[in-house]
Amino acid sequence: MLPESHIVRAFFGEVEVLHSQPCGSGNINDTYLTTFRGPTAEEQQGIFQRLNSRVFARPDAVMRNISATAQHLQSVHYPLGLLTPLLTVEEEFLYRDAQGGCWRAFPYFAHAYAPEHLPTPEEAYEAARAYGLFLSALATCPTPALEETVPHFHDPQHRWAVFQEVLEKDPLGRVAQAKAEIAQLFEHRATFEAVAYLEETGQLPLRIVHNDPKAGNVLLSLKTGKAVAVVDWDTLMPGTLLSDFGDMVRTFAPDQYEDEPGDVRIRPNVLKALEEGFQEVVQPILTPTECQHLSLGARWIAAEQALRFLTDYLSGDIYYKIQYPEHNLMRTRNQLSLLASLPL
Repeated sequence: MLPESHIVRAFFGEVEVLHSQPCGSGNINDTYLTTFRGPTAEEQQGIFQRLNSRVFARPDAVMRNISATAQHLQSVHYPLGLLTPLLTVEEEFLYRDAQGGCWRAFPYFAHAYAPEHLPTPEEAYEAARAYGLFLSALATCPTPALEETVPHFHDPQHRWAVFQEVLEKDPLGRVAQAKAEIAQLFEHRATFEAVAYLEETGQLPLRIVHNDPKAGNVLLSLKTGKAVAVVDWDTLMPGTLLSDFGDMVRTFAPDQYEDEPGDVRIRPNVLKALEEGFQEVVQPILTPTECQHLSLGARWIAAEQALRFLTDYLSGDIYYKIQYPEHNLMRTRNQLSLLASLPL
């Protein structure tokens, strides 16, 4: 559903909507780039997004986190663009439509793109630096300042427990179709246990992290190739830096997209660029344990994503958008292939 005129006017007053089109390739929220014209007849553009209420059950908490993060980054002279949410004419962060949908608006970063194609080493390096700058700037933000908007988001023990519960219940009778994938995930259970042990013993510091630093959530300049902004702050929460590095590797370094069938391989030159760009910026805040286990973070997040795709498939595809019945099963196979190609 495209944002109707009344939704745009809720944020910008009496304007004429000229054009609106889907934007980005996210699997959770619905995002649109909308062009409109105000009383001055000057054309403007904004990003309008309908939050997925099944995933984000506390949309107001999500917006409080985003606002608090923008204020903190502004106070520490963060060098990249800020994803400051726009207020409605009623000075609210969210507009609720007649169907109960929650809409929000953000500034549009013109002349920028997200490297959602297979990124080059140069793009990977710039993106990794951008995420590193983001995490470094948040290092001085106290973890209690942000709320946990998605409980257990990167909790290895909880993810595994949910998976096993779905396996036992087999609500749609799909377990038989996924026996090979289930067996492969059990082979990687030690990865989840290793991360859980490091967290439970306090060896990994609790930080404010992005939690979804994929290739589609960083913007690079079309003119210079340099980083413009880190976007999609919905999952900003306390967590571990390993998960952010891991998700960068998972989405930048493969030689195929996560929606493609077939064997997946890591591109060594892109992996090296990610490591160099990220560590160049975050080295001053890294602990020895974090530095030692960055590669574990990559294996963990690839395994977790395979687990999440398979859990969703067995549950009836209630979380991720799908294009056909076995879409999440194919995504699972893709991530398992990626996991097999990651260095130990």
